[in-house]
Order: sequence, then structure tokens, then C-alpha cells
Amino acid sequence: MKPSIKHNKLKNTGILFELLVRQITSDLMENKQNSPAVQLMREFFNSKKELGKELILYRAFFNAHNLSEQRAFELVRLVTEQRKTLDQTVLNHQKYLLIKEIKNNFELKNFFASRVPSYKIYASISKVFESATTGTDIASIDELANSQFTIVEHLSGKTVTKESAHNTELSQLIRSQEDDIRYLSYKILIENFNEKYKNLDGAQKKLLQEYIHNISNTSNLKKYVQTESTRLSVELKKLSKKITDDVTRIKLHEVISQLNRIQTVKTVKENHMTALLIAMEISKSIKTLGV
Repeated sequence: MKPSIKHNKLKNTGILFELLVRQITSDLMENKQNSPAVQLMREFFNSKKELGKELILYRAFFNAHNLSEQRAFELVRLVTEQRKTLDQTVLNHQKYLLIKEIKNNFELKNFFASRVPSYKIYASISKVFESATTGTDIASIDELANSQFTIVEHLSGKTVTKESAHNTELSQLIRSQEDDIRYLSYKILIENFNEKYKNLDGAQKKLLQEYIHNISNTSNLKKYVQTESTRLSVELKKLSKKITDDVTRIKLHEVISQLNRIQTVKTVKENHMTALLIAMEISKSIKTLGV
């Protein structure tokens, strides 16, 4: 009896690629000009390698939109047939080497803690590919069918999730380029990113970095946000005592009240991050004025 279909994100080519994209973004926040993730993507996702070929097959399900169910099922069949043509032994070896390099360059737990856009879709694709190459036990028929249905619903646009809507412009641009152009794209994006955010101070960059890196680790993110909101609240209270303008002081107290509310939130949302960035900017401005 064949084992049931199980998903392992360490072996999911699409997820590995997405995590490298996220790592590059995180490295940008730390002003790392030569992210190891860029080199790993150039080396392992070359379109001539099995990993690169499998990534193209994963992306086929993200490049098609609003298909009829019939066309969606046909696409699943066609892509699955192409997946069977890949050299599984070579593919497994390339994944092994990639994960080994990821371990050598990054802390593995933190690397895989990052949130992955369209995780459910990637997992479903992986299960369909696994079934195509290893076969399916009768006990796994329902699981395989559910994975196919998930992909078809995605292709037909019947389900719109936060994850599927979260594909960033960075990811979209990178995926569409050939290897050499893709590398140049990274360089341009890094330069543009640094130019856009060059005025952020260390605390603001650290906040964005934590948000990007821990977006799937809600516990760590919440702890960091609560700590920062507490620190900022205390800092702004001290600064408010030096403010002589009544209107400015009232507005500052409103910001402090908002920070106090953030200290007790159960779920960190984007508006909380925005409020913290604004509070940091206010604190920076007041200090610049020498108040």
C-alpha cells in the first residue's frame, strides 16, 4: 500500500522560491546589498535545471486566470503530464543541495517561518505532482481530488483568498524574467528600495523588517509590536512635557492613546504597523526640533 499524500514545504519548489523572494525583501530592509538568496535563485532556478523547470510548472497555475472549470481541469492534466517528464532523481538532488545552502546561509527556523502567499495552492500543486510521479493509493483518492478541486477553484477565480491576493509586485516581476534579466531586476529593485526608504531611521527599518520576517509568526510579531508601542508611549510622554503648544500636545496625547491600545491587541494588523511608523516619525521630528 502506497503512503497517503503528504505535503512537505521543504520539498515544495514553489514555496522554496517564494521564501527566497521574502528573504531578499528582508535583506533589503537590513541594507544587505549582496543577499545570498539572490545567488541561490540564480544558481538553482535556472530554466535549464530540473528545479527551474518544475518552478515553471508551478507558475503555470498562477499565470492562468478566470478559466472555465473544463479548461482548468485540462490545464491540471497537461501540467501534470509535463511534471512526469522531469528527472525525479536529479530534481531531488537539486532540492537537497538548495536546502543545504539555505541552512548554510540562513537560520532555518526563521527562514521557514515567513508567510508564503498562496500556501494552500502551492501545497495542493505539490500533492498533485507527487501523486503523478509516485502513484496514488485508493485511500488517498479523496485527498488528491480535494487538491485538484482547490487548484481548479483557484484557476476559475471562484475563491479569492488573502493569500492569493498577496502576490507582491516584487515576486511578479522576478518570476517573469529570464535569468540574466532577473538578476538585473534584483539590482534595480534594491537600488530603488534603498532610495525610497533612505530617510527611515534604524527603528523604522527594524519595525518593517520584523513585520516582513515574522508575518506568519504572529506570536513573535505581536510581542515585538507591543514592546515597541510601550517604548514609544513612554518616549512620547516624556517629549510631550516639553511641548508648549496646546493643540500639538493634544494631538500627541491622541497618538499616545493609540499606542496604549496597540499594547493589548491580540492580532497585529497593518494599521497598527502604520500607527507605529507614524509615532516613530513624530518622535524623530520632535527630537530634530530640539524640543
